[in-house]
Amino acid sequence: MATGAAGAACLALAACGSDGGTVSVSAPSTTASTGPSAGSSASSGATTPGSSGSSAGSAAPSGSGASAEADFAPGQCYDNTVNWKLTPCDQKHKLEITQVVTNDQYADDVQKRSVLRTWTCNNALGGYLGDPAGYFSLVLAQPVPTSADPKNAGRIVCAAAVTKNDDSGYDQITYPIKNLLKDKGYVDYRICTPERPSQSDSPKIVPCTEPHAAETIGGYVIGQANTPYPGEAATDKISLDKCKALAKTYLGGVERKDVVAASNHSGPGPWGRGTTLTACFVESTNGKFVKPLKDMKNQPLSKFQ
Repeated sequence: MATGAAGAACLALAACGSDGGTVSVSAPSTTASTGPSAGSSASSGATTPGSSGSSAGSAAPSGSGASAEADFAPGQCYDNTVNWKLTPCDQKHKLEITQVVTNDQYADDVQKRSVLRTWTCNNALGGYLGDPAGYFSLVLAQPVPTSADPKNAGRIVCAAAVTKNDDSGYDQITYPIKNLLKDKGYVDYRICTPERPSQSDSPKIVPCTEPHAAETIGGYVIGQANTPYPGEAATDKISLDKCKALAKTYLGGVERKDVVAASNHSGPGPWGRGTTLTACFVESTNGKFVKPLKDMKNQPLSKFQ
């Protein structure tokens, strides 16, 4: 998947579908109009390579008068990202801090530091959302821009936001995203495509209330920052193996021929920019559907169409 330019969190993924075909998909592609620099989604609070430790910490008070000069801490929410004023998480906001990692690695290499920042925030989201496969959904992560953090040389600050289901930008929410997928489940935050990811060159994103051929079921970080791309064949295998296992669980412990697993993973370009993710899908081989397929087991697909 490719990280978008500044101001966007576009994830264009080179994918390997159930039939082994290589395709690409763009996942939620625009941030809030006042959003920080680009990034993408992330996982648990694991310490990054070369870091001197992470400060996961408890959520800081969400007082409305504090500015970015008051230290960033996990659990803080922001709506105004021009002057970075704190907003209570039960009021409208777009971004939530997920992790603050003490790390000065690659301080003298702007490109490698940028890759590490993106990867670190990709590798913070799943744990923050409380889902070991929660690295790909409508919730995406990005690093807080260095311009907003005077301590950026020695730490990486990660944030996350919920994108709108029509791919039109970040949503304003009135709830915290900490443990969101653990508490509410994945289904409401899945991404749907009208085409099969295994067969389309560039499947679009549509609201899941519309007929669609595939829906995401989660995703994983499958590589490290600043490491060589392992090649298409190796990445295909890693991705699809993970997605097949996740699909079986998602469908209720069954394997089917009319609903199959598909994967969509980082190609060499995105990989080199720190986005080493795979998105997992279930897709229909027999028409579109409108209801989520979670726990469908052996029910006929027609009940979901």
